[in-house]
Amino acid sequence: MTLISGKISLVVPVLLAFLLTTASAVLLNSSIYIASHGTIDYSSVLSSYQKSELRGVLVKFMSWYEHDDDLICETLANYSINAVYLEVVPTSWTGVDMNEFEDMINACRKYGLDFHVLVIYGPYDPTYTQDYFGYGFSGSNPDWRMIDVNGNPVNWVCLQRASTRARFKQVIETMVTTFPGIVDINHDYVRYPTSAEGIDSRSVCYCDECKAAFAAWLLANGKPAIGTLWPGPFASGGARWKDFAEWRCNPINDIVRDVRQWALAKNSNMRFTADTWIPYWVTEPETYKEAIGQDPAYWISQGWLESIDPMIYTGSMSTLTLTVDTVIQYQTGNDKGAIPLVPFITQGGPGVGVNAVPTSFWVQEIDYLRQKGCNGFIIWRYGGPGFSETGTPFTDIRPYLAAIRDTCAKGAYPVFKQSRPYAMGSTITWQTTLNTTGKVEYSKTAMFTAIPKTGSLLPYVDIDYVPGTILSESTPNQNHLIIVPLSPPFYFRIRDVDSNVELASPVYLNTG
Repeated sequence: MTLISGKISLVVPVLLAFLLTTASAVLLNSSIYIASHGTIDYSSVLSSYQKSELRGVLVKFMSWYEHDDDLICETLANYSINAVYLEVVPTSWTGVDMNEFEDMINACRKYGLDFHVLVIYGPYDPTYTQDYFGYGFSGSNPDWRMIDVNGNPVNWVCLQRASTRARFKQVIETMVTTFPGIVDINHDYVRYPTSAEGIDSRSVCYCDECKAAFAAWLLANGKPAIGTLWPGPFASGGARWKDFAEWRCNPINDIVRDVRQWALAKNSNMRFTADTWIPYWVTEPETYKEAIGQDPAYWISQGWLESIDPMIYTGSMSTLTLTVDTVIQYQTGNDKGAIPLVPFITQGGPGVGVNAVPTSFWVQEIDYLRQKGCNGFIIWRYGGPGFSETGTPFTDIRPYLAAIRDTCAKGAYPVFKQSRPYAMGSTITWQTTLNTTGKVEYSKTAMFTAIPKTGSLLPYVDIDYVPGTILSESTPNQNHLIIVPLSPPFYFRIRDVDSNVELASPVYLNTG
């Protein structure tokens, strides 16, 4: 663990539920280890903070249409939106995307919005092999593609390949150093394909590099070797499919970990989020993990994410509630959980895959997310002033933003920022930008546990919440001080409440 100013060790929000009995290397599914998030910089109290509600909008296809960044940001700011999201696709039109960043970052600064980037991992577009890239990037490389069970390449990127990983490293390092205004990297499409992409998710990837890495994994885990048949029994439905399905999560896990490390080496203030596809539905996490290789609960347990953003594009309240409840159950462990929950939602319409929803449903949806303790929402996607579209325009976002402001139970309430805490012995202090009632939740034991479970298909991690004791201030204020009736070491997190929302920090370990 990393000592911070001699007083605090900052640990991942999800902590061990059991003790490691040896000092040997820990295998992926044998237990969960603790990783440090890094050092707290106290030179600027609000240099690293959380917002009480993130209200984001994705602006898509910036390089495809005429657009006015100032007008887009002015429109969003007028409706109390506080974040803009753009995409970058490292294996396709990277340079074209990044050409849009500087102007949008400047417009965001002008109107007080944060700038976030969605890094898209999976889809491979062969039409961009000769297109303009810039920033020293070459065109797409067909060798980055996955190989299906029949030995044929498919248009989806294999994250095991050394050449693919080198490309991602180049893009991440270039992007983070060129544009220090980026607040957050969102991992998007970091999975195997679904049927919607026209590829059987269980038919990939069987390239030579995947085969070699899988063989090494079998040996390290004491499992029988591949033998002479490939893919044979390791294909979906085969006798050893479960072994391959378990291993193939590793390239995805590794890229989530490594992108974090590459970016933090260039910008230590960078934050990371996973934009996961509709998770689990009515099944346990192992089913989702086996199907598309996404394992968000494991990423959270390793400290690789600051928040989780499940994509819930639906016009059905039952689908919305089921998905949010499942994410809370398995991934965050609580409505104010291990990390914040900020769902992607959509007003629907052309190009989205969901029919335009009525504003009455939209209001019901926003009210539900707030009721469940979500730390905000991100809207897919912008349509409106400053965005000139050919053909059928995307749904105008303004009536939906107006509904949040004027019709939702709490409207577009003021957003406050919460600083990281400082601990001196048993005294915890921190600041907020608005008056809030501060709380400290504390415990001698971990408040969140990452419990490895063995399902009928694959092992998986289930994150659970173990409540601590809560002390509360008597009056709202901006400068908070609470003395915990324990001597260090103890775990704690701060919580702030105004008249609209409660915001919880990650869990810290105060070592005294």
